[in-house]
Amino acid sequence: MPRFNDVETITFTNAYGKQFSIKDIRPISKQVLSFEMDKKENDLIDEIASRRDVFGDFGELQSWRVFDINIIRLTEANFNLKKIRRIKIPV
Repeated sequence: MPRFNDVETITFTNAYGKQFSIKDIRPISKQVLSFEMDKKENDLIDEIASRRDVFGDFGELQSWRVFDINIIRLTEANFNLKKIRRIKIPV
């Protein structure tokens, strides 16, 4: 099930009074740590997620879980993946 299905849709009004329907903030789900691994400077999370020792074939569909478990590191790095050398991988 897509992770945004249970997120409430809210109305946002911009500075010009135009309204848009958007999804509210999605709470970060708790993930159980499986292991940590080194990340090379140019590695992408979806590519890592699809590796055989992570989630395997079509693992990129689960890359959001890697983002969620690493949200603090990502935030501290201003979402610049090149600054992150080690990432957590969830179960």
